[in-house]
Amino acid sequence: MLSQKKIIEDGDRVVIYAGKDKMQVVTIDAKSGEYCSKFGNYKHKNLIGKEIGTKIQSDNNNGFVHVLSLTSELWSIALDHRTQILFNLDISTIIFNLELKNGSKVVESGTGSGSLSSSIARTIAPNGHLYTFEFHEERAEAARKDFRDNRIDKHITVTHRDACKQGFRLDHIEGMVGSIDAVFLDLPSPWEAIDHAIAVMHEGAMLCSFSPCIEQVQNTCLKLAASQFQEITTIEVLIRTFDTRLQEFEELNLSNPYTSTTTTTPPTTETNTTTSTSEPKAKKKWNQNKRETFEIGGIQGLKKDSLLSKPISEARGHTGYLTFARWVPEN
Repeated sequence: MLSQKKIIEDGDRVVIYAGKDKMQVVTIDAKSGEYCSKFGNYKHKNLIGKEIGTKIQSDNNNGFVHVLSLTSELWSIALDHRTQILFNLDISTIIFNLELKNGSKVVESGTGSGSLSSSIARTIAPNGHLYTFEFHEERAEAARKDFRDNRIDKHITVTHRDACKQGFRLDHIEGMVGSIDAVFLDLPSPWEAIDHAIAVMHEGAMLCSFSPCIEQVQNTCLKLAASQFQEITTIEVLIRTFDTRLQEFEELNLSNPYTSTTTTTPPTTETNTTTSTSEPKAKKKWNQNKRETFEIGGIQGLKKDSLLSKPISEARGHTGYLTFARWVPEN
């Protein structure tokens, strides 16, 4: 996941892409591996040596797929959902606002399905480290296996623990206390873990809390303010989709009875090189300048087309709020 190859080799972890909603992560096994779907059968040994991203025909010529490198973005889409996960839009916002970079030391609670964990590991590698805590033992073990299979386990330490009660200190990790650059909380009661986060953070470190309810955000912000956090900001990341299409419309040349009855010249057909003095120049950027005259009952008119956009009313919403704050204790 951290290093991208150009050629498929035995033992590689890749993504079989058969469509936007049809992706599967597989480990190439030259001896007995085979991928079977409605798009055909693919023996792993026939994939070895092929270039990543190319179109690959099935062994029985029933279809084709693309074999892609396993990235954090594709992992978030194709992983097994053991819990609700954060997707790439939220993940990018979190990584940017937590100011993560190569060498950063990060604490995360809880691990869940490991979507955010994988992206953090890629960002802070090769010199940084992620300490992630999960209170559910089976999920913690499944996350360890995923990180090991994706070859990022050396950058992640998974701990089975209730962080709200037991905190984040790991006594067997030398120099962890007071060196954490960022803390991420995805908990039912994140305010209960803030004091534990302070115990391992250095001055100026960032904290982020993800909560689906505004009441959780309010309690968290009150606790942050009382714990000498500054720059407290809550945001909601939303996607608003617009429908843009070329719309044709007709415009009749009707005279106004309350104005002078001066004879007007009927509109004429214009070409793409004609410039209308009655329209602002900015409008020309969007319309196609396609114009055609017509007549209804002796009244002259002009047909035009233009690009129009409107928001889609039934767009998918978001389920949570991101609260960011910086710990700046008073001396």
